[in-house]
Amino acid sequence: MNGIDSRLHLELGAKLADALRVQPVSRPWTTTTTWDNGFHTVTTARAHRMDADETAEFGAGDTAPTAYEHVLAALGSCIAAGMVLQATLRGIALRHLSVEVTGGFDNLLQPGDPAAPDTAGYMALQVVGWVSAEADDEAVRDLWDRVVSGSPVANTIRRPTPVVASLRIIGPEEARGHSTS
Repeated sequence: MNGIDSRLHLELGAKLADALRVQPVSRPWTTTTTWDNGFHTVTTARAHRMDADETAEFGAGDTAPTAYEHVLAALGSCIAAGMVLQATLRGIALRHLSVEVTGGFDNLLQPGDPAAPDTAGYMALQVVGWVSAEADDEAVRDLWDRVVSGSPVANTIRRPTPVVASLRIIGPEEARGHSTS
């Protein structure tokens, strides 16, 4: 159902109900982003590669989504995955699902300006879902509300999440070992 192997359906439900079995999925997640050229960066996450670039308005190549669009995509993808998971666990077949996330900045050029107040970031995010499912409207709304309120990415954005940054200055030899190429 919903592209989830039917043999895994029951196992998935049992796994989610057992905190010890969910723990490995809650592990620390790590990505590594390396500057490529201009505004283009390459991020690796496990065995996956994600590119980011700035738009032509910044004089960039516009070869990939911006980092800001990746934030929107992360939220939309998390909600979509949650909808598939929870619909499958409830026995609801999805016919169509899409999630649109929109947000804007007060001043996108603010980062890096020491005179600017520390308010750079999305002012608000609007999330709209389009769902067609083999269930009544009330069941679909309940599913949506549960997923949006429980989304790990939405909750990371919603609440103050500390960002602890550090810097390590490295030499040219060590820098070669950090290449994504």
